Order: sequence, then structure tokens, then C-alpha cells
Amino acid sequence: MTINQPALPKHLAFVQRLSTPVSDSLSNSCGQALSLDELAELTEQDFSALNEIKLSYASLRGSERLREQIAYFHQALNHHQFQLTAEHVLTFCGAQEALAALYQLLLQPGDEVVVVTPNYPSLSQMAEQAGCVVKAIALSPDRAWQLTLADFQQVVNHKTKLILINSPHNPSGQVIDSKLADDILLIAQQYNCYLIADDVSQATNYYQLNLSHRFLDYQKAVVVSVMSKSFGLAGIRLGWVLSRNKELLNRLLALKSYSSICCSLLDETVATMVLSKADKIIASNNQIVKNNIVLFEQLVSQLPEKLAWCPPQAGILALVEVKGIDNIESWAQALAQTTGILALPGTLFGLIGPYFRLGLGQKEFAPLLARFANYLTD
Repeated sequence: MTINQPALPKHLAFVQRLSTPVSDSLSNSCGQALSLDELAELTEQDFSALNEIKLSYASLRGSERLREQIAYFHQALNHHQFQLTAEHVLTFCGAQEALAALYQLLLQPGDEVVVVTPNYPSLSQMAEQAGCVVKAIALSPDRAWQLTLADFQQVVNHKTKLILINSPHNPSGQVIDSKLADDILLIAQQYNCYLIADDVSQATNYYQLNLSHRFLDYQKAVVVSVMSKSFGLAGIRLGWVLSRNKELLNRLLALKSYSSICCSLLDETVATMVLSKADKIIASNNQIVKNNIVLFEQLVSQLPEKLAWCPPQAGILALVEVKGIDNIESWAQALAQTTGILALPGTLFGLIGPYFRLGLGQKEFAPLLARFANYLTD
């Protein structure tokens, strides 16, 4: 069996191909970024202690204090019967490194992997590059991008090695609620397959939906998260995995020792402080998203002949239909060249049709939206 060679994720390759640099993005998947001074003001903390840190290696697993904060954060979000502690957490330099390590560790050529499409491109690409058989659950605009239990029952079987789910979903903004999460967990247990929950935006739950799950009660489940999405701190290159499977975590640590080895000590320190005040940062970012949903809904109402969408249930992202065009990638290239605005086509995420991914997490969304509206109406 021939294993595909690594390739740049499709959305990054698209940006690299643009002939004109983009100055602003309508597709940003992160919450609002903050400076250290802004973090200090919002969280009422003093970050001056960073000046005293000796710039040495950090702990391979991540500092115990940081891992305690991560465990507490996820325990508060979910309803695990199993009590999470620092020993169930391993840090990585971002969620992508964590996911790549998991794929490398868990998958062999020929394994069947269940993913939901559209999705973040590397989730499918990494499985394909590993020689796996990718079984896709395709979301449909006719069902408002919603998943059902039947979707999983139709594709998961005794050959399934891994189920990967993401909620709130990138790029549709739809969710797996607690009932469906329980049903998916039962399926994973029935077929004894691994379950990875990409929970990078789980805390972006501005309508207070029931999104908690108990995946980590299962020995073969892994949760992945990061500082960049709900927290908006992509410059803090820190992600993590949680699992009750200590053997799995030790094997992931061995893989990490051949890549990043450890995370940045500065990043770990900032992340520890941020997580101790998580509620304030997330509340601020969630309000930004709610405000921007209202703004975009107004634009869709004003231009129904141009745009349509299904507003997100949670998370930072949504899919927008652009009406009356033949090719979404050509349209996005023209938008970038004319305005300097990036709108990532849905085709890059495995979606057929005239859709682009909309990011709703940025504070300066209104002026960007005004420029976009002018382009649509010129």
C-alpha cells in the first residue's frame, strides 16, 4: 500500500497561492487576541513576574500547576464520573502537534477512521497520509449541518479504529449535545475503538447549551484542546490532551520527545495564569461572538439575494452561502485581490458548494463587515 506524502493543509495552501497579501480575515477561527497588558487588566493579574523567569527548558509533561489548571477547567465543563487530575494531562505546542502525535501513535495503514466533513483539513489529510481508510459523515445544509445518531450507526463498525468528533464544529458552528455525546460514547465502547474529541471551542458556549460530555470515563477516549480558540491566545503555543489511559499518555510523551520535547516556559506560565481566570476571558470572548452574530444576521437580512447562513449554535465559526456565483474559490480569490479580505472557501474543508467559513470572534468585526458589504453591493 502506498502511503501519501505530507502536504500543506488545504486552507494554508490556498492562502499561500493568493497573488495579493490579505490584511484581514473573515475566516479567523480564534477568539479575540489580547496583549499581556490587556490580559492583566481583564484578569486583574500582574504579569510582571514573567520578567524573572529563567529561560530554561520546561517540564516534558508540562508543569504540574498548569496541568492541574487544565484538569480543573475540563472537569468544570463536563460531567465525568472519573476525577481528572494533573496526571491525566499532557501538554503540546498547540492542538495540531497533539493530533499529529495521536494519529501517529494510534493508526496503521488500512485502519478505518470516522470523521465528520466538512472539517479542519488536517483531520482527514493526516489519516489519508497514514494510509487509512477515511469514512466521512457528510453534514448537509438541508439538515442545518446537524449530526444524528444514525449518522454514526451507519459508518462505525468492527473495522473502525478511531472516531474523531469536533464540537462546536469547525466550520459549521453546530454542536454535539450531551445526549448525542452519550450515544456516540456507547458506540465507541461497543466497537472498542478510540474516540478523540476535538474540544478546542467547547467553552465558547454563549447560549448556555448542554454541551458537557463524559468521554473521559472511557479508557480509549482522548480530549484535545488549546489556548487559541475559546481563549483567543494563538500566540501562546500551547495545547494539550487529556486521557485516563496513562499508558497512552506515556507513549505520547515519548513521541513528543522526538518533536518539540517540551513547550515554552513563558507560554506555560502565561497559560497557567490565564486558566486561573478562565471565566473572565471566556465571558468576554463569548460576548464578542454574540454581538457579531447579530451584526452578520443584519447583513444577511439586508442582502438575502447575496447571502444565506445557518447561525452557529456555539463556537466561533459558521458557514455562509454566497448566492449567484459559479466557483467559490475564484470568488474568494477575487475578494482577496480587490479588498485584501480573506474568506476561506468551504471546498478547502471538504464541502461542495458556494460556501465560505465565517469567523465571529474578533472585536473589530463591524468595520471589516462594512468593507465586505461594500464589495458585495458595488
